[in-house]
Amino acid sequence: MNMSEKKPLLRVENVRAYYASKKGLVRAVDDVSFEINEGECIGLLGESGCGKSSLLLTITGLFNRVAKFYAGTSNVPGLVKKFEENAEERPGMQGRVFYRDIELTALDEEELTKIRGKEISIIPQGLAHALNPQFSIGMQTGEPLEIHDEDIRLIEMRKRVLEFLNLVSLADAKARFVLDPSNFSGGEAQRILIAMALISAPHLVIADEPTSALDVTIQRQIMNVLRMVRDEFDVSILLISHDAGVIAEMADRVAVMYAGKLMEFGDAVQMFHQPSHPYTMGLMSSFPTIAMMRMKAGGKKPRLRGIRGEPPDLASVPEGCPFHPRCDYAIDICRIEIPEYREVEQGHWIRCHRYGEIKEE
Repeated sequence: MNMSEKKPLLRVENVRAYYASKKGLVRAVDDVSFEINEGECIGLLGESGCGKSSLLLTITGLFNRVAKFYAGTSNVPGLVKKFEENAEERPGMQGRVFYRDIELTALDEEELTKIRGKEISIIPQGLAHALNPQFSIGMQTGEPLEIHDEDIRLIEMRKRVLEFLNLVSLADAKARFVLDPSNFSGGEAQRILIAMALISAPHLVIADEPTSALDVTIQRQIMNVLRMVRDEFDVSILLISHDAGVIAEMADRVAVMYAGKLMEFGDAVQMFHQPSHPYTMGLMSSFPTIAMMRMKAGGKKPRLRGIRGEPPDLASVPEGCPFHPRCDYAIDICRIEIPEYREVEQGHWIRCHRYGEIKEE
């Protein structure tokens, strides 16, 4: 079955997620829409701080719970209430998220918990904080089973945990089952988190920077595990990363995010070889592995260059196109008017006033 014949598993429609802060409203996710099909890997690519992890929180129904603890809000009495008086732009999550035919954003916490962790699993970012140092890795890996299957017997749960720890190639899993996380390296901790995400047999796994803070050898091993998960279990994956090389290895389609907005979304091969948005062009020209990949596919000799300037503060995003202060192709309309997010070819979406007028050098 090709990708066009597969049914949408997850639909994100006009999602916004804002934090309150002393500096103003932080627009971490600003009018984002996309779909993930069954058995598909979507790569979400963008610089650190562009809103990728906040998008994960909105999809899983966790944003409103954690937003008040970000941006210094919890230490400023009345700050959230002040912003909430504005009906149009207020802290929290707005928009709709559908899993199959279920609107996740309309569910209460109890109903959502039945799906989150079972149908939709997360491989979190930040290995140092993701595992509880007080409990054994065996107990933590089996926790999703314990929550979603109250009748499971302890001996059956232990068997399943060892099965999945062996699946992700954790060395000596049977002997180390009872050890706490301090006895494991960063790469091993990542394997444990992957086993934890898979043990309840989810249909969608969201991996948030799964290879960050790992050396190159361990990154390769983790990517092999994720590829095995996708191919053998037919699991859909939303792979979040700032590393275009990681996204290139796995993704069927790629969404490029900047300042809380999707700037371009389309087929991975097209995005890496013929990017259309100036920001996507800049990203692809910043990674040696991507440049070499394009040259081997018949492109010209790569010219590596970065993107000038710095990403904007999400509490004070520039007017017009948020990328215009760093864009070499910006014209007057780019500084005044936010570009429409539109489908320019079948399955290819872009947010740029000058689409079709510019070509990568």
